[in-house]
Amino acid sequence: MQNLTDFIASGLLKIKAVKLQPKNPFAWVNGWTSPVYFDSRKLLSYPRVRNIIKVEMARLLMEQFPQVDVVASVASNAIAMGALVADTLSLPFVYVHPEPKDHGFENRIEGDLRPRQNVVVIEDQVSLGVNSLKVVDALRKNGCQVLGLVTIFDYELPQTNNTFAKDEVPIYTLSTFDAIIRHALEIGYISVEDEKILLNWQQHPDHWGKK
Repeated sequence: MQNLTDFIASGLLKIKAVKLQPKNPFAWVNGWTSPVYFDSRKLLSYPRVRNIIKVEMARLLMEQFPQVDVVASVASNAIAMGALVADTLSLPFVYVHPEPKDHGFENRIEGDLRPRQNVVVIEDQVSLGVNSLKVVDALRKNGCQVLGLVTIFDYELPQTNNTFAKDEVPIYTLSTFDAIIRHALEIGYISVEDEKILLNWQQHPDHWGKK
């Protein structure tokens, strides 16, 4: 019987929300070259997978952070899932821009949020966690207590856990890079050679693929 991490991994691969292309890698916005790409927007088009993830994120959130007052999403890719989780739990919802806006009211935090409220951040994926921690910082500067972060997918990069620990942000995830690679190998989506390439990237993502 599959555990939850593997079950979510199989769902993400089935709907092609996660793509593995060791021989035709992707360009990330931060300039990295990567053989793996997670597109959380795909989830919105698949109700069964979307609902499973919504329910499991809500369950995980309440198990780990029962004192939560508000759900906050990282803009923009995590907004939809955060709103679904907040609705499932009948909790207030806000979303936060990692960077200040330069138009309109120039809000970092969209929605009503009061100081001293307990907030849990919803993220779609965690790589280095740069945007996630910018959101945490914005919430703390607003006077809120950030209890932790719940994400759909964690790339499990070596430096990331240390970064979150240093900022005192507990992180919980539904699925992981390890689960994705393991299931992809089981179903024949990747070869043993591909697995080695992907694991090498995970250990050295900042200079992988550079000559």
